[in-house]
Amino acid sequence: MIKSLKFSHKILLAASLVVFSAFALFTLYNDYLQRNAIREDLEDYLREMGDVTASNIQNWLSGRLLLIESTAQTLARDSTPEHLTGLLEQDTLRKTFNFTYLGQEDGTFTMRPNSAMPDGYDPRTRPWYKDAVAAGGTTLTEPYIDAATQQLIMTVATPARAGGKTLGVVGGDLGLQTLVQIINSLDFSGMGYAFLVSGDGKILVHPDKNLIMKTLADVYPQNTPKIGGGFSEAELNGQTRILSFTQVKGLPSVNWYIGLSIDKAAAYSMLSKFRASAIVAAAIAIVAILFLLGMLIRVLMQPLTTMGRAMQDIAQGEGDLTKRLKVASNDEFGVLANAFNRFVERIH
Repeated sequence: MIKSLKFSHKILLAASLVVFSAFALFTLYNDYLQRNAIREDLEDYLREMGDVTASNIQNWLSGRLLLIESTAQTLARDSTPEHLTGLLEQDTLRKTFNFTYLGQEDGTFTMRPNSAMPDGYDPRTRPWYKDAVAAGGTTLTEPYIDAATQQLIMTVATPARAGGKTLGVVGGDLGLQTLVQIINSLDFSGMGYAFLVSGDGKILVHPDKNLIMKTLADVYPQNTPKIGGGFSEAELNGQTRILSFTQVKGLPSVNWYIGLSIDKAAAYSMLSKFRASAIVAAAIAIVAILFLLGMLIRVLMQPLTTMGRAMQDIAQGEGDLTKRLKVASNDEFGVLANAFNRFVERIH
């Protein structure tokens, strides 16, 4: 097929391949640069948002921890029943915690606001009491769903000591609506969301309530992301997600991380738009270049076309041997024209 093409068409075909290859390489190189730039910007953004969100959670919880610790310190100075009742009924505690309570060393349990407890209830047997005593300081429990309100809550507890003796443990049940709002406020312009996960991979807070208390392995059975392992990719509901984890530092007895999950296709949508624009631009440029090149080849090939017609006339015996080809240049076509003119003179 190529052998049957005219020489000018062969030149145009070769030029087309060169132009197409050049634009293809240029597009691939720019695609590589754009992909790296988007990835670096995305990683910087996720790293920054993870740090900010983790800091906000740490600050929010630290204030609540200080309230319980301050209450324990005040009780250590005066643990009389009258003072205890007034202290637990403070507006600050009442507005911050769902319930505030003191479990004493002798098994006495005082809680505000009042709520009926099961017969024989002994605070000393409860995990929040034992964990605080064992830790010798403030502890946090993992979030759990309250049976009565169906809301996420957690318990803050710290021992109250006087003269080296443990008087009891002060605790508070903390509603996590504000914490949930802090986490769920991140939607990354519809591209993703944030969630809270423990160090062992248990999801504690998530926009999808069905995933709370499940593990990362349950949610991402394939390519389960590793906490603290930098950025990773995993499949969820047929989508490729980009995940990162940032530790919430400064919290006692717990090891929590803010997880950020981004839809990869949405995050790289600008790259898809760039590719489409680059393909359209390359196609227009190639057509324009080939059109101009075709016109240029036609002009450049005109002397050869004229020579070919003259030789064809001579071959058919109809040529005018008095005519000569006009030599307009010293290039290859000019050399051929001179040679043709000399040939005609010799046979005339």
